[in-house]
Amino acid sequence: MADPAAAAGHPARGGAAQADREPGHQHHPADRLRAAGRQPLNTDKQQGRPAFDHTRAEAAVRELLLACGEDPDRDGLKDTPSRVARAYREMFAGLYTEPDSVLNKTFDESHEELVLVKDIPMYSTCVPSKQTVNAVGGRKAARDVRIGDRLWTLADGRVQQTEVTEVTARPARELVEVTTEEGRFVLTPDHPLATPEGWQEAKDVGGSYLEWTPLADLGTQLVRPMTLAGARVPVFAGGDDWTVRHGFAQDTHRTELVDSRWTRVLSVRPVQAAETVYSFTCDPHPTFLVAGHLTHNCEHHLVPFHGVAHVGYIPNSHGRVTGLSKIARLVDLYAKRPQVQERLTSQVADAVVRKLDPRGVIVVMEAEHLCMAMRGIRKPGSRTITSAVRGLLKTSASSRAEALELIKGR
Repeated sequence: MADPAAAAGHPARGGAAQADREPGHQHHPADRLRAAGRQPLNTDKQQGRPAFDHTRAEAAVRELLLACGEDPDRDGLKDTPSRVARAYREMFAGLYTEPDSVLNKTFDESHEELVLVKDIPMYSTCVPSKQTVNAVGGRKAARDVRIGDRLWTLADGRVQQTEVTEVTARPARELVEVTTEEGRFVLTPDHPLATPEGWQEAKDVGGSYLEWTPLADLGTQLVRPMTLAGARVPVFAGGDDWTVRHGFAQDTHRTELVDSRWTRVLSVRPVQAAETVYSFTCDPHPTFLVAGHLTHNCEHHLVPFHGVAHVGYIPNSHGRVTGLSKIARLVDLYAKRPQVQERLTSQVADAVVRKLDPRGVIVVMEAEHLCMAMRGIRKPGSRTITSAVRGLLKTSASSRAEALELIKGR
C-alpha cells in the first residue's frame, strides 16, 4: 500500500496539507458541514424544549439533494425541501411536547383488573448504537461510562478531550478483533476506524494502518464489551453508500500526526459472541479512542421502524385509569422522536408508572426495522420484540403470564 506518512499529508485523506492553513483557502465541504453542525439547537425558551427550525431543515434538504447530484430547482423538486421539512416536523413531533401530559386526565373507577390496549400502530426513526471506549483518568469498561464522562480523542492528530452527552446500548452477536502493532481491541464489524485512506469499517482494515497515540496513559490491552448471554441481533453491516450507513462522509478524516502516528494492522479476526455493545455520543468531537486507536461514533442513519405496541396496566387500589386513546397517544408521541426500540419501550412503561401509579405495567413492542430491510443486512420481514415490565407484572409470574397470553391471543 502507499506510504501512510505520505497519505497523511493528502488534503482529502489522512492529513491537512499546507494549503489548508493558508489564508483564503476554500475549506472542504465536509468542514463546512461540520461547522454548520456546531450551530446551537433551536429551542423554545419558555418551554425549555427543542423547537423545529423549518428554514434550517429546508436548507439541509436542499443541500442533501445537491450532494446526491440532483437539481433542487428543477420542476418536480422545487417544493421538495419544504415538503420534507414539514414531514420531519410531524415525524419528530414528540420532541416538541411532553408526552406524559396526555395522561394528566385520569378517573377513579374502582377497577383493579388488567387494562390492556393492543396493536397500537407505531412508527419511529431508528438510531442504532455501538462501541467500546477508553476514558480520561484511566481505562473504563464501556458499561461503566456515564453521561458527563470525558473521553480521549484525536483532533487533527492532537490529543483532545470530548464529553459524553448520550449513552446507548444494544446486543450484538458478531464482532471483530483488530490487532495492531500497538494492541488489540474488539468492535462491531462496521465500526469506523481512521486510516490513511480515510474512515474504514473495522472488518476492512486488514493490511492497512490505523491512527494511534501513546499519550494520555490510554493503555493498549484488549478492551471487550460486556457479555450478554443469549443475545440474537444481527449486525448492521454492508451496503454500498458509506454516508447512508454511517451518517458522515468517508473522506472527512484529517490528521497532522502531531501526537499520533500510524500503526500497522496485523490481523482482523471475526468473533462470534453474544455481547452488549455501547455507543457514546460526544461533544465537541464525535470521535474517541479505543486502546489509543481513533474511532468514530456510529449513531447514524435515521431510518424508520414500524410495528405495533401493546400496553397493559393494573390500576392501583383507587382504581385510577385513563382514557384508552391517551395510551395510544402516549406511544405515538414517544415514537415521534429519534429512537431505539428498547428505549421507546421503557419510556412508555415508565410514563404510565409516573402518571397512573399502577400496581403493575407491561409494554410489548413488535417492529420491523427498515435499517435491516432496505440496507445493511437486507432481511425484510424480520421483527424485533422488546418488553418492559414494572411492579406486580414483573414480580408475579401468574399476572405476567395472563397479560402475555392476552397479548398473544390475537
